[in-house]
Amino acid sequence: MPLDRSEEHDPRARGDPGQRAPADGPGDVVRELLHALDGVPSELLPSRLCDAVLVLLPVSGLAVSTRGEGGGGAVPFCASDATAGRLVELQSTLQEGPAVRALEVFAPVLAPDLAGGSDARRWPLFAPRAVEAGARAVFSLPLGTPTVVLGTMDLYRDSPGMCRASDLRVAMLAADAVTVLLAAFGHGPAPVEGVAAWLHDAENHRTEVYQAAGMIMSQLKLGADEALALLHARAFREGGTATEVARAVIGHATDFREND
Repeated sequence: MPLDRSEEHDPRARGDPGQRAPADGPGDVVRELLHALDGVPSELLPSRLCDAVLVLLPVSGLAVSTRGEGGGGAVPFCASDATAGRLVELQSTLQEGPAVRALEVFAPVLAPDLAGGSDARRWPLFAPRAVEAGARAVFSLPLGTPTVVLGTMDLYRDSPGMCRASDLRVAMLAADAVTVLLAAFGHGPAPVEGVAAWLHDAENHRTEVYQAAGMIMSQLKLGADEALALLHARAFREGGTATEVARAVIGHATDFREND
C-alpha cells in the first residue's frame, strides 16, 4: 500500500515501541486480535477491537469507521476514547482531513503536526478543531481494497511527531487485520446478529443527518444536496458536528427558517 507523499514530513517519531505486541505479519496480528476478542460478549466487541489494536501501537487513541451507505460520510464502528470519536465526526462533517484523503487515494495519510506547517495549511478547517479536541498528530489508513473500500482506521497522538517506519508497518498490518475481522463480522456464522446490531446503531448517526436534511428540505423548499450543505455549514459555524445539528433539528430546537 503506497503512502500519500504529497507533503514532506520530518521522519522523527515519539512513543515507546516496546509497549507494542510483536507482529511478524498479517496473520500474526489477526491471531493477536482474535485472541484478545476471544470470549468477549458481542455487545463489547467493537470497543474491545479498538482496545486490542491500541496495545499494538504507540499512539494515544484510535477509531475504526466504515463508509456510509452509497459512499457517504463515515459511520463510527468503534473508538478508544472521546477524542478519537470526535475526529471521525469532524472529518465526516467538514469533509476534509487525513481520513477523507485516505479514502480518496487508498493509501496511508500521515499528519504529524496539525498545529502548524503543511498539515495545518492542508486542512484549514479540520486541523484547528482536531487540535482543540486533543489531537496533534493523526495517521489514517484505509480499510478494504482499492476496489472495495470499507472505511478507515484513524490513529492519533496528543503530541506531534511522525510515525516511524516500523510503527507504520505494524499499523498497516493491523489495518489489514481489522479489514479481515470486519469482513468476518459481516459474514461469519457466530457474530452476525450482534454485529448487525452494532452497524445498525452506527448507521443511525447518518440516518439522523438525512432525516434532518429532509426536514430542512421541507422548511426551505430545497433539494437534498442544498439541505445537507446548509446542515454541514451550520455545524461548522457553531463549532459542532453534523450529528449534533441534526438532533437539534429533529428535536425542533433548531429551525432553519428562522435565520438561514
